Amino acid sequence: DPAGNSIGDPTKFVQGVVANPGALDLEREVTRFRYKVEAGASFVVTQPIFDPESLERFLDKIHQWKIPVVAGIWPFLNLRNAEFLANEVPGATVPEKIVDRMRRAQISGDEEALNEGVEIAAEMIDAVRPLVQGFHLSAPSRRVDVALRVLDEAGVSTNT
Repeated sequence: DPAGNSIGDPTKFVQGVVANPGALDLEREVTRFRYKVEAGASFVVTQPIFDPESLERFLDKIHQWKIPVVAGIWPFLNLRNAEFLANEVPGATVPEKIVDRMRRAQISGDEEALNEGVEIAAEMIDAVRPLVQGFHLSAPSRRVDVALRVLDEAGVSTNT
């Protein structure tokens, strides 16, 4: 501890960091990533991925640093949720074509919009699985049922 007292055996913590593959200034994001790795990062979790091509571009630029990459996955509950993430959350990059899909689905109601959000998230899992070492699936608004639907749609086993 700071006073020089023994705290016993060292901890076995690992340091995880975040990165934004969809950053507007990708070179700056890569530089920040390098600093994080040099500071001891053991793995990275990305911001939610809605554009697998942006993840591929990011991975191409960080390939020399051999730490696991965990892709963030965020299922939309409705159009409002998608628009909020696209327009109000710093660092979130949601392509207009994804927002348009949610807009078209919302016309048919909340259930159809939720179904589209689940489908989009499952598509993102399918697209990123070959590229990364894992994914982090969020349960928006504590909707674990939605996260489980995404896993089912993507064919990911929930058995441990």
